[in-house]
Amino acid sequence: MRRTPSIATTNLQENMDKAFERRFLYKIKFDKPTEEARASIWHSMIPDLSELDVHTLASKYDFSGGQIENIARHYAIDNILHGQREDVLSMLIRHCDNERLDNNDQKRIGF
Repeated sequence: MRRTPSIATTNLQENMDKAFERRFLYKIKFDKPTEEARASIWHSMIPDLSELDVHTLASKYDFSGGQIENIARHYAIDNILHGQREDVLSMLIRHCDNERLDNNDQKRIGF
């Protein structure tokens, strides 16, 4: 029987039990991005952001790239449903605060 390689990701490794964890031959830890990297991710996800807004978000929120991507998706959906708003930064801060609250409530394996 040939096994198919799989890749799984989680930011909640401490929630995995030993039996599950030993099924993975290799484990690679990726640290959260630096503030500079977060600024770059914000800019790549939402290119219309000003440099000031990018650096404000990057310094205020210690998010992973995946979390920033989730927020960018919420932002895009808001723009589709409600149109482009003038105060983009306050809308993004609201989404960031919601992302922070959502992740504090989760106690599951993050697949």
